[in-house]
Amino acid sequence: MTTIKDVAKLAGVSISTASYALNDSPKVSKKTKERILRAGKELNYYPNGNARNLKNRKTGNVGVFIYEFAGPIFSDVLDGIHKRLQESGLNIIVSSGTSSVNLLLERQVDAAVIFDDRLEDVNILHYGEMGYPVFVLDRNLKGKNIYSSKIDNESLVKDFIQKKIKEGYSDFGYLSGPLDSYNNNHRFIGFKQALESEGIKDFQYFQGNFTIHGGFDVGVEIAESKDRPSFVFCANDESAIGLIQGLKSKGISIPGDVAVAGFDNITLCDYIDPTLTTIGIDHYSWGKRVAESIIAILKKKKPVDVYNPIGSIIQRESC
Repeated sequence: MTTIKDVAKLAGVSISTASYALNDSPKVSKKTKERILRAGKELNYYPNGNARNLKNRKTGNVGVFIYEFAGPIFSDVLDGIHKRLQESGLNIIVSSGTSSVNLLLERQVDAAVIFDDRLEDVNILHYGEMGYPVFVLDRNLKGKNIYSSKIDNESLVKDFIQKKIKEGYSDFGYLSGPLDSYNNNHRFIGFKQALESEGIKDFQYFQGNFTIHGGFDVGVEIAESKDRPSFVFCANDESAIGLIQGLKSKGISIPGDVAVAGFDNITLCDYIDPTLTTIGIDHYSWGKRVAESIIAILKKKKPVDVYNPIGSIIQRESC
């Protein structure tokens, strides 16, 4: 029976280092971690005692790994996944952080859906190489048993901003999400591409964090500035809702003084005053489609095509 001692010996590291790596500890460098994972794969080592040497064991579980439990976007995607899996008698395990890595390394799920850009590629690829299907919804990743479906952030934002430029807007601001967010970064690329295509070189940039509170703070900042943009595009709806509240708290009229738009089309868009113009994504149908493909793969059938989710402009009162 292969033990962690065997893995450590093959990788040329101590047992403690091997243990840290297999539990995704930051104490181990990426290069060393990759070497240890390769050793584990070569020796067919499974950290979990129940799963060790049971490569073909089925758990009936599908793991969905997200970067946080709060927020309406995940609830819609999860709802679509959960309902479809439930119809087929499969369980859903939702996880975040270190526990997600452990579930993958210990093979405690039969398939995985990745919506957490903190999960390292090496762990995802390793899981796929062991014969398990993985659907990545948050990055570009190619590998064995890896399937990709992503929001077309760049094109959707580019088309939207170009439309607003044609309507007469020329003085723009961008309210960013976290700098390590794939969606934020690609929405920003689309935003800049739209301005460049229309010959607009200057815009204002505001750092946010995808939260209503963070958006509120930026709204107050903009309201107190002497050089306010006439249009602020926000990387998600929660930031946009907070921005509107912050602007209004200082007497700024929307869209009269500052127009605002977001991305996602969450339920709150219809309840903020003014209602929020946004780019809508059908997250529920997206999750359902991913689940249908997973079910097909687990039944040894041809995977269902999972297209990039469809987006559309939802025009409301804020711009």
